[in-house]
Amino acid sequence: MGGWHLIETLTEGVATLVASEDETKNLLSTRRSISPAADILVEPIIEHVRKTREPFERVLHSKRLNRAWRFYAWPIIGPFGDVHGIHMWVGDPKEKMTPRRLTSGVFWSTTDWLIYQTWESAAMSGTLLEDWVPTALSSDYINRAIHMEKEQEFLEITLAPKRGTVLSTWFSVRHDHGHAMQWQVILRPTADGKGVRVLYHDFSDAYPPSMPTLAELGLTEGLDGSKVHVALFEAHRGSIVLWIGRAPEWLEWQYAHLTGPVVHPDDLPALQASAQRISRGEAPSTVDLVQLHGGQDEWVKSSVTMRPFQLKDRPAHAELTLIQVTPVDNPY
Repeated sequence: MGGWHLIETLTEGVATLVASEDETKNLLSTRRSISPAADILVEPIIEHVRKTREPFERVLHSKRLNRAWRFYAWPIIGPFGDVHGIHMWVGDPKEKMTPRRLTSGVFWSTTDWLIYQTWESAAMSGTLLEDWVPTALSSDYINRAIHMEKEQEFLEITLAPKRGTVLSTWFSVRHDHGHAMQWQVILRPTADGKGVRVLYHDFSDAYPPSMPTLAELGLTEGLDGSKVHVALFEAHRGSIVLWIGRAPEWLEWQYAHLTGPVVHPDDLPALQASAQRISRGEAPSTVDLVQLHGGQDEWVKSSVTMRPFQLKDRPAHAELTLIQVTPVDNPY
């Protein structure tokens, strides 16, 4: 059975395997980790795609195993034309290729402190072509991120890049439709130190979004065994982005763009007003009684306590707030 392999090519002369089908790989050598036959080398294919920046497709035959495989390689091109990565399919010549996961490349500049992005990188989080711009601020990306693993290492490599360093990490990212995604992220500084090339890989179908713990949010007491549920809330659209811990079974939330709004339209202005009060620092927390979508035409009366979403040593998030949701019939 064939499968996709993701190769990062962020630095000239270097290519490592970072994912194969549903598994991440820890920057492995491409030699003998992709090709099913020792006498079929993938390194020439990688260099060909890197230089031509064009897809490669060919059926290659192993004399040693007396068998052929189809090799298909797709370049992931960054904003300046560099090939940030290669998606490579290896399978039986008669086998139908499965869809590729979404990938893209961006460039974090340390000279003008802008992020240069392709339309593909913006589209991964739901941006439409007519809304795409070629540059973004780092704050734009950080505000879209819900949780960054290895956050300190990420800041070090983007603020003070050193030649030869590499970082493989995870971001949970907010999609414009309201749901959260899990991205594999690979970063390598350029040789001249003027920026960092980045490869994004949407792994949401295989890995759940990473999230801050309740302890990180100061919410370690009184939740276990109760009907209290904690989530990140985006008030402008009225969408629940991510549950911290278990999600309530009675609430329809994850595909609100298909199933309808999470918050009843009559009640959303109250939550938006509360979010504005918290953003302006007028209140440390707010409590609203609202109707939440329970599926079909059912609405569940719920108490929503809102407070800033703020991790340790970080400012409060500009767009997301932290909410605790409880059905009103719950004594707690």
